[in-house]
Amino acid sequence: MKKLLKILLFLPQVISAQQLYIPDNALVHISEGATLEVGGDLENNGILQNAGTLSLYGDWTINNNFNGLTGSLRFLGGSNQLVSPPQLTVRELVINQGGEVSFPGSQYTVLERLELKFGNIKLGENTRFVLEPNVKVDVGSPDSYFDGKLISKGSGIKIFPLGANGVHAPVTLLNVFGVDAEIAAEFQSSNAVDPVPGDSLLGVSHRGLWEIELLNGTTDPSQVEIEFNAEDLKDFRLTNNIRHRVNSPVLAYANDPGGIYKSLGVESLLNSDSLTYGTIVSEETIQPLTGEKIYLAMALAPRIPDEGLYYIPEAFSPQASDPNNQTFKIFGEHISEDGFDLQIYNRYGVVVYSTNSFEEANQNGWDGENQQTGAEEPAGVYYYTVKFQFETGLPIQEKGAFYLVK
Repeated sequence: MKKLLKILLFLPQVISAQQLYIPDNALVHISEGATLEVGGDLENNGILQNAGTLSLYGDWTINNNFNGLTGSLRFLGGSNQLVSPPQLTVRELVINQGGEVSFPGSQYTVLERLELKFGNIKLGENTRFVLEPNVKVDVGSPDSYFDGKLISKGSGIKIFPLGANGVHAPVTLLNVFGVDAEIAAEFQSSNAVDPVPGDSLLGVSHRGLWEIELLNGTTDPSQVEIEFNAEDLKDFRLTNNIRHRVNSPVLAYANDPGGIYKSLGVESLLNSDSLTYGTIVSEETIQPLTGEKIYLAMALAPRIPDEGLYYIPEAFSPQASDPNNQTFKIFGEHISEDGFDLQIYNRYGVVVYSTNSFEEANQNGWDGENQQTGAEEPAGVYYYTVKFQFETGLPIQEKGAFYLVK
């Protein structure tokens, strides 16, 4: 008959071991306030109970029976560490080491706190890593982030300290309210397919891609906060030619990595150069639904002031390759149809085109043909006067010259 060997560590003991082997007939109990430091590998064939602090500097190779529901598990090694047990549940997990801690098993659960100080967490392809409701977690840093799919349960502010390939890219859902919500988030440092910008976007970045998925339960819509790094919002694979004066980074979303992305707008943009890094909060909300994935990416959009904007070109050519440049148009947003008037004159002061419709001037415009005679006007300088008002009632009156190029 085998006897159980018990090793009990009580407050305020700190015990250090180069390696720790727990045989199948042994129990090691770390009481509250006590610390067990293992400088090498841990092999547990018996029973390991942690109500205090277990600090590991090597790999955790074998685990038979572990109870860490009230303890702290800390990885402090100077290089990569491997956690071989397929399942673990801990109260607190602390990463403060010089490499990467790999969790290749089936499921790991944190009950109260995930602290990322230094070093990254790397998951297996099918690993579930779960933060129970009310787990305290921060956004991580470029030196410490979560590389893989992270699952967060419950309501409230949901922080996902994500990153990949040296890029720190946390995402936060700012107001998750629902029933039994279980939300997963993951980051890829590049999009393998070309994202398609919707009509309101100048382009969508292929350098970062966030995936949001509701695994269980329900949730109301939520605003999104993303910290973006290593972006280049001047370099897009696919673009839209939208006339504009000022642009702004925005968050964009789609239901497929290579789908058509729509703008979520921007409520705030902080600590940013507007092109490569910053922290952005969406103006619009997203609502994850079970069975559907939402993909988020950084994008660039024309910035429209609240009162509206307008743009009047300085030249056009009926032979231009861009359809927008083949006629003389008035471009703008939030312009009222009421009171609109556009007159175009040739060098003799003769009216060759006029309209009282902003929609006509914006969609069709003047194609270089004399509106009265039907004859084509020659190349040269032409003059315009335009009067209109924004939807706010602010009146605008402009006059100037432009070139008809042939």
